[in-house]
Amino acid sequence: MNYPNGMTKSDLEHVGEIPDMNWDRMQPRIAYLESERAKALDEIEQVKDYIDELNDELGELRFGDE
Repeated sequence: MNYPNGMTKSDLEHVGEIPDMNWDRMQPRIAYLESERAKALDEIEQVKDYIDELNDELGELRFGDE
């Protein structure tokens, strides 16, 4: 198929002139990966909070009597 100005279908998809069909197929995978990343970041935050709690308790036990 001939596109204007010698552009390829890929060129037109890249500049947004026609929809990229690969993008539609990738959306479920992108959504899944974004969800997994958010869960992992939440888990990291929970671990950091737990470490802070442990550090606080250790500090109280080590230095609380001084």
